[in-house]
Amino acid sequence: MSKETMKAITVYGPGDARIEDVAKPVAEGDMVVARVVRTGICATDYSIFTGDSSFIRSGEISYPCRFGHEWAGVVESVGPDVKNFKPGDRIYADNFVACGKCDACTQQDYMKCNDVHSVGTVNCWDGCYAQYMAMPERHVFLLPDELSMDEGALIEPASIAYDAFKKVSLGPEDTVVVYGSGAIGLISVWLAKYYGAGKVIFVGRSEEKMKRAKELGADILVNNKKEPAASRIKELTGGKGATMLVETSGSPDALKDCINAAARYARISIASFYEHNINDIAIDPLVLGCLTLVGAAGCQGNSPAVCEIMRTNPVKLTSVVTHHIPFEQCLDAFKNEKDYHTSKIKMMVTFE
Repeated sequence: MSKETMKAITVYGPGDARIEDVAKPVAEGDMVVARVVRTGICATDYSIFTGDSSFIRSGEISYPCRFGHEWAGVVESVGPDVKNFKPGDRIYADNFVACGKCDACTQQDYMKCNDVHSVGTVNCWDGCYAQYMAMPERHVFLLPDELSMDEGALIEPASIAYDAFKKVSLGPEDTVVVYGSGAIGLISVWLAKYYGAGKVIFVGRSEEKMKRAKELGADILVNNKKEPAASRIKELTGGKGATMLVETSGSPDALKDCINAAARYARISIASFYEHNINDIAIDPLVLGCLTLVGAAGCQGNSPAVCEIMRTNPVKLTSVVTHHIPFEQCLDAFKNEKDYHTSKIKMMVTFE
């Protein structure tokens, strides 16, 4: 164990998070130790902080927990078995750590590993509200020179949005609807346009966030504070409904809206956690509409593809980042989250 220490945030219980001195990770074996430069604040982090996460109730996340899973940094040291990284390299990383020993891992098919530690969440691998991170080389990637550290930390949430699209073929005949004005929702708009959707409809409530959706490629904006979204979507599609819908808000009402606004044989991708069971979802419309309902979570295997899209797409995601907060003030951002609620999309923690 290292005799050196670093600052990190540990959550000990609902509302009880502390910046404290902990052992700085050591670069042993195939481990890459990096100085964290950016950490993105995620809604999942906030639900762990408040205790509202369904994973807390299920026991899949237990306190104390060193949370945080969206980050980018600079390599400080590498273990003797590391082959492809050196000090000074700019990097980002997966949000999970596979065991590295099972049959799937020996074939580098890490997504099929049954002994996964999620970074900062389920079966917790120490997370990135910390001055340093340690990750096995197999889960670390070079950050291209063309991308900023903010963009590097956005690769993880962008990978979740990407998961909603990667098995779908979109064309000019498709109408994609995105619910939710957080980072994943806005990135979903960006990806829908990148993949060639003929029409992208964004459903939100904040005029400022809707403006950003327009900048990222939304063709039509629907404010569901002012009008019922599902009926408006049906109207905009000549009564047919949308061929693909992405629900990123975690609102049960938004999920119900997706079902009601879907065309026959549409795909509904859910890229959000709901924290509580939903008991009043009508199943028959799913069956009668021959709808496909899929979950989109995690960046397992998606990160390099997303990074390349971000590198080559002329439309940049930097507008998604609305706030920068020094690490020393990070706890205040969690405790006073409601103060930022109407204006924030993605808050970045800075380590200088």
